[in-house]
Amino acid sequence: MIIFGREIPRNQLVIIGAIVVIVLLLGLVFLGFIGRPAAPQRATLEFWGLYDDSAVWQPIFDQYRKQNPQFFFNYVEMNPDTYEKDLIEALASGKRPDIIMFHSSWLPKHGNKISPMPLEMMSLRQFQETFPDVAVTDFVTKNQVYALPVWTDALAMIYNKDLFNTAGIATPPKTWDDFIKVVQKLSSKDRFGNLTKSGVALGAAGNVNHAADILSLLMIQSGANMISDDGKDAGFDREVAVAGNSFFPGESALRFYTDFASPKTAAYSWNNNQQNSLDAFAAGQTAIIFEYSLDVPLIKQKAPNIQLGIAKMPQLAGAAKDIHYADFWAYSVPLVSQNKDAAWKFLTFLTTKDINKYFSNAVSRPGSRRDVIGEGQTDPNIGVFYESVLSATNWYRVDPLEIEKIFKEMIEAVILRGNTPAAAISDAASKVTFLMRKQ
Repeated sequence: MIIFGREIPRNQLVIIGAIVVIVLLLGLVFLGFIGRPAAPQRATLEFWGLYDDSAVWQPIFDQYRKQNPQFFFNYVEMNPDTYEKDLIEALASGKRPDIIMFHSSWLPKHGNKISPMPLEMMSLRQFQETFPDVAVTDFVTKNQVYALPVWTDALAMIYNKDLFNTAGIATPPKTWDDFIKVVQKLSSKDRFGNLTKSGVALGAAGNVNHAADILSLLMIQSGANMISDDGKDAGFDREVAVAGNSFFPGESALRFYTDFASPKTAAYSWNNNQQNSLDAFAAGQTAIIFEYSLDVPLIKQKAPNIQLGIAKMPQLAGAAKDIHYADFWAYSVPLVSQNKDAAWKFLTFLTTKDINKYFSNAVSRPGSRRDVIGEGQTDPNIGVFYESVLSATNWYRVDPLEIEKIFKEMIEAVILRGNTPAAAISDAASKVTFLMRKQ
């Protein structure tokens, strides 16, 4: 064969041909490696949870791994009593959990410790359309989402149906005016004025579960602005004008709350000497307590023979809309995580409808998605909590634990030290303002 004017012997042609074939094959193999997607990176996500053991989570992990086999999970159930302290110490010491539980009040205090969710995984609009309004209030700032709720919760009225039936009360009260009448029927005193039967565990601080939350709800229902418009001061002590009339809604709410622990009032049904509200309810010593769905399993455990009733929180008579109080946990990704994208991807999976519905059923707490909440309102056990979440709110607390302490001290200033509600609320507002300005 003649190539470029030279005759090439046949044996050289065979060698050249072989070389060309080998080069082409090597090129194809090389190109194949370039075009092939990289093998997924294996990763173990460390997940710190509360209230639920690994048996609840394992089916979810297994379902996720069907489509994402490169991910593994190390679930650690934390102690709720020490969780905040343990988390802060762990992050400071260099521990790197990938997913943590994040309370609905924590964004002002701990927002600098968590990463925002990537916008490509869920836009702000999608978040707003998927979750109730209170989740937007609690987990969104500067148009960025910092935590995804998997369940929600709101205060509700838990009552002893047998005691209601004995007192001739057919239905739970819907307004606070009717509530006082019901409590009077359920309460009784001896000839010395000492309580012999308690209608409701309300009015004190140390022995009433969620006292600060209940008082906050009363203030918000009454029209108090819990903080100033500029976010620099407490506002629950301020005067409010409605239809040309001025009043102090926060002070009115504090007076209403503490009246239930004052022997001088018709509402008197509790005092500081009673045992813890939940224990008193379990013992049949009080007819009504206010709790979250998270507390219901414990109530049933402590009081297996009590026929429980669950109703929405009473509202102000003639109010334009219902207002409830939310307190719940979401899930977030710490800044120190080395698997942020993978962790957020899993959290978005948690909030898909089927998984959210499964989790809600597994733990007997309201789901977080609007569509799941809508379907859950017919649930005979926790439907009331589902219904309440949609109209639930809370307020910006720069230091939740410290503010809870201040609110309890405000209550005790009235019932134990004899301070006027006006003086007690003024002192509490000054302390909260100090916290806010110190931030």
